[in-house]
Amino acid sequence: MAEYKRRNKITLDTRKSTSIFLFLPLLLLLFLTHSCMPLGNYLELSLQVKNIEERVEKLEKSGISPNISDSQIQQTQQLQTQLSQVKNSVVRLEKSVTELQAKVTSIEGVQEVLEKLSKRVEKVESSNASNANSINDLSKKIATVEKNNSTIQGKIASFENQLKQIENLQKSVDSLAAQVRNIQQNMPQKISQSDIEFLRQLQQQINEIKTAIQNIDPATLLKLNTGYIYYIVKAGDTLSSIASAYKVDLNTLTSINNLKDPSKLSVGQLIKIPVDDPKNYVRVPVKIQPTDILSYHGQERNGGKTIGMDIYAKGKDIYPILPGKVLSVSDNTVTIDHGNMILAVYGGINTSLKPGSFVTIDKPIGQCIDVFHFELYIEGEPRDPLRLFTEYKGVFTVTFYSEWDDGKVPTHPTFRIARNGRVPQQFLTIAVDPSVIPLGSLVYIPTLANVVFIAEDTGSAIKGNRIDVYVSDVRLALNNGITPHPVYIIRPDLNN
Repeated sequence: MAEYKRRNKITLDTRKSTSIFLFLPLLLLLFLTHSCMPLGNYLELSLQVKNIEERVEKLEKSGISPNISDSQIQQTQQLQTQLSQVKNSVVRLEKSVTELQAKVTSIEGVQEVLEKLSKRVEKVESSNASNANSINDLSKKIATVEKNNSTIQGKIASFENQLKQIENLQKSVDSLAAQVRNIQQNMPQKISQSDIEFLRQLQQQINEIKTAIQNIDPATLLKLNTGYIYYIVKAGDTLSSIASAYKVDLNTLTSINNLKDPSKLSVGQLIKIPVDDPKNYVRVPVKIQPTDILSYHGQERNGGKTIGMDIYAKGKDIYPILPGKVLSVSDNTVTIDHGNMILAVYGGINTSLKPGSFVTIDKPIGQCIDVFHFELYIEGEPRDPLRLFTEYKGVFTVTFYSEWDDGKVPTHPTFRIARNGRVPQQFLTIAVDPSVIPLGSLVYIPTLANVVFIAEDTGSAIKGNRIDVYVSDVRLALNNGITPHPVYIIRPDLNN
């Protein structure tokens, strides 16, 4: 009877085990959906469960018999052992699931923190972008202020230089005036005709120097030192075409001229165009060498004086001296209004320009056929166009010398040899102070002669603002005497 009870207990335990085995696959499936357990462990447990299920099913089919064999009892014990192992595995798996869930919770917390940090980064980036725009705007404003400051300093330096030059000229004028007073005081009661002629010449020189004071450099000559170009509106003009030609912002031009409607301009209306730096507006029509100049402004010819100058420039591009508007094109001659009451005539060129078109200094108006004729008018009066090529150096005392002045005899190895080692040329070679005018400079003295001199010689007595002109005739050197003249040098950057 005891044996029967024992076997019956085993049978009941077997049925309980069967219910556990049926629930086990569902538990494993639920675990696998929430964990990252390796696939090998899952397959191994599945096989064990399946094997146990088959064996349980086999026992159930065989029914409960009081005569359970020892082998069946042994199998049941084995099943219990395996069931215990599976339970242990399930416990371990549940523990792993709990740990993974804790990690997932931690990761979700980290993600939440990262999202908050990301939003803060976006706010910071947005703030940085706003700050960058503010910095850029501030940088532009600073650059504008620096540019304006540089322009103002340049103008101040230019004005200071002009004031110094005017002071030097004024001193020369005062000196000449003093000479006139001395002559007048010491003048005898009876004045000879030669004395009267001398006084006339002296007065003419004073007038010429006073004129030179008003025309010191090209910017002043063209009235650009005022800071503006004044343009008179003509038929067909628009504010945008004027702004484009003079390279000025349209809004700036509108604001400076207080125009309520920029699209409405009337013929004869005065437009004020700002000039920050005259160097950006002025240029020479063509580069030259002294040998290229065929005739000078004011040169006597056929009983009269020439207007303008002729330059040999075959095939060279010809540029306008300032922006402006073409007034006429006829017989290879272009007439341009440059504003500021400045009119220029460009002759001897092939051009495709039409009347009414605007020109800029960065584009040629045509090509020279052979001889370029250039005339310059300011406020209706003809002016010397060669002045545009020069830089003013001041008023110099001009004397004359010959090869006999230094006491050398013809047998001396350096007799009639200039400082540069060449034979001097009459009315071309001049002696200068190299610290004032460098040797090799091209010197223009319009009140002395229609010629470009070459600084080729020096002299022990030639110091400061003094120039000695070479002539081969001793009597000519003595008779020309000592006279003051405004002196210019042709700018080296304008030579070929």
